[in-house]
Amino acid sequence: MKLFAGGGMATNLERIQAMMEEIGPAMAEIEAVIQSEEKNWAIQFEDQSIIMLEWAERPDRIVLSSMLGIPSETMQLSVYEALLCYNLLWKDTGGVKMALAGPGGDLMLLYELYVDQLMLNDLQVVISNFSNISHVWSVYVTGESQDLVGNAPGPMDMLHLGA
Repeated sequence: MKLFAGGGMATNLERIQAMMEEIGPAMAEIEAVIQSEEKNWAIQFEDQSIIMLEWAERPDRIVLSSMLGIPSETMQLSVYEALLCYNLLWKDTGGVKMALAGPGGDLMLLYELYVDQLMLNDLQVVISNFSNISHVWSVYVTGESQDLVGNAPGPMDMLHLGA
């Protein structure tokens, strides 16, 4: 636990704020960490993907989110079905969830990270795993996997991916 000026123990939010200042230099794949408002951050990676982190209370946690894109009309049913199946496997995925940002909107990947006892290395692992999961799902959702050569993962291969 870090002590802050005045000798008091840091609040969870203060600890997260400090970790967010350290996370960029600690992870080579991170290009930028941008804070918007007091309790929101955006992490941009070398591949230009972005993960949003939003502070939430009671209980203290950070909600990670990533836009996965919009599936083509021909793929919508199978993509939505795969994402709903993924949500049902919350025990296996570690609580990673999928959502739709409004009718016809982007699909989103979400994860609530509870911050009691969280250390910088734990946050690094979660962010790295979340980024990898987000990339795999984004490729599937947007149909880019059809253009790839080789063994691109399909939805059933991805059901086991958790943060």
